[in-house]
Amino acid sequence: MSNTTPDSGGDTAQQEEKSQLVESATGTLDQWRSRIDELTVQVDLAKLDARERATKQLDIAQDACLAAYPKLREALPDAAFNADTLREGVQQLLHDVKEAFEAAQAVIARG
Repeated sequence: MSNTTPDSGGDTAQQEEKSQLVESATGTLDQWRSRIDELTVQVDLAKLDARERATKQLDIAQDACLAAYPKLREALPDAAFNADTLREGVQQLLHDVKEAFEAAQAVIARG
């Protein structure tokens, strides 16, 4: 008699999909973090008044990025998250990071 349930194949496939989604999102977050670091260098070179405004925006972007990593790690093993729910959450996290980055970038562009 087998200990597997008829649905266990689907669970494995869904877990694999979730794992791939988290891995992909982590890579994207790493890229955003790199862009934030590059923008930080630009802020250091900016005029003093623009530097203060840009630093505040960069702090928001950095916080959004750093907050996203643990959320991704927590979501993967959580059985309550299906792949679609996780995908929606990841898209929102990445959107928040992008918005914060673009706000910082705009402050620097305005000088």
